[in-house]
Amino acid sequence: MPVRFLFALTASEMGLSPTIITLILVSSIVFIVGFAKSSRENEYKKLMDSFIERKEEAD
Repeated sequence: MPVRFLFALTASEMGLSPTIITLILVSSIVFIVGFAKSSRENEYKKLMDSFIERKEEAD
């Protein structure tokens, strides 16, 4: 790939202030942590539901 096609814009050229960049980073981190936590809880709920279902079938 020729180098002439590579370019980059700085944050200020895109109109992003340090406050907006900080807000984007914090929001991204909160989203990732929340997604991981909810995924783990859903797996736990599915696992518990399968144990309860097996226990009822055994009775």
